[in-house]
Amino acid sequence: MTRNPHPKSVSRPSAAGPAVTRRRALALAAGALAAPVAAPFVIRDLKAAETTLRLHHMLPPVSTAHKRMFQPWAEKVVKESGGRIDVQIFPSMSLGGKPPELLDQLRDGVADFVWALPHYQPGRFPVCETWTLPFLITNATQTSPAIHEYMSTLGAKEFDFCKPIAWWAQSPGLFMTKGKKIEKMEDLKGLRIRGGNQIITEAITMMGANGVFFPVTEVAQNLSKGVADGVALPYEIVPAFKLHELANNFAEVEKGGRNFYTVPMVFAMNRKKYESLSDDLRKVIDANSGPAMAAKFGADFDFGDTIGRGLCEKAGGSFTTISKAEVKRWRETVAPLTAKWIEALNQKGLDGKKLVETAEALVEKNAA
Repeated sequence: MTRNPHPKSVSRPSAAGPAVTRRRALALAAGALAAPVAAPFVIRDLKAAETTLRLHHMLPPVSTAHKRMFQPWAEKVVKESGGRIDVQIFPSMSLGGKPPELLDQLRDGVADFVWALPHYQPGRFPVCETWTLPFLITNATQTSPAIHEYMSTLGAKEFDFCKPIAWWAQSPGLFMTKGKKIEKMEDLKGLRIRGGNQIITEAITMMGANGVFFPVTEVAQNLSKGVADGVALPYEIVPAFKLHELANNFAEVEKGGRNFYTVPMVFAMNRKKYESLSDDLRKVIDANSGPAMAAKFGADFDFGDTIGRGLCEKAGGSFTTISKAEVKRWRETVAPLTAKWIEALNQKGLDGKKLVETAEALVEKNAA
């Protein structure tokens, strides 16, 4: 079980023990939890609250996602509901399970809100997974509205079991390595590099490295144990796992074009719980959902990049810039992945060409 440090300045343990116990018993009966329930981060402990909602996510409380995104979001919902909604945040998978199980936990009622990475279940959400193709992102601020629009229309059926609050883009992934600098494609040869998703792992392999994949929660231990020589991740994640202490070389794509990769993210609510709320409380949730929230979360990730990069600088990290000419080589090398993905979508009865071309068009529209 991951322990919760409960910083006194932001939160305190809940006194609502019986409610947590009942919910946990239900989850255990469904076989959904594999670990004891840790005390949550409580936004507000009001006995008069009409409903207590539980928000579950994978990262520790020091992460950008927790501090800048979900805790302020929950505080705003509590305030705008006049205290009728109480929100408890469970970071670090403290309700049990593993990150790929978060959407199933949401569906089954283990949590009322989750932040999830749908690509952790390859093939289940193919429309959403289109956004894991390489070189689809400029930055998270610009690309997040594109993903939200795309998923709210073309991808809505894949998530009809929940109420999406917002879709957004992870800030751009880059190569972080131990010992060896990455300046050109040949520098990747023979290195074991963790990819951000199945498609990017394959792209890394096509570029000469040994692409491996494991959830982001296992990055620190696998780098420290030498299971991987490096990772493809955004700077935003650095503080959460102290990657500035585990990697010392950082390869950035030259500014002004497309970055290596992103992954689509969703913050969603259990649909039955949402529909059980009164009309005025649903309006509170609605007011804190949608394109504006997607844009904010994307901007939060880009802000997190500045924090993470700063830590890498202070730790004495070495930074290299991948030139636009070299990026062109990378894009040409991995281009077959797009055609392969279009065919995979077609085999699922989807219009693969339309899905890929629409994603490209939305990226360009929002970058402009």
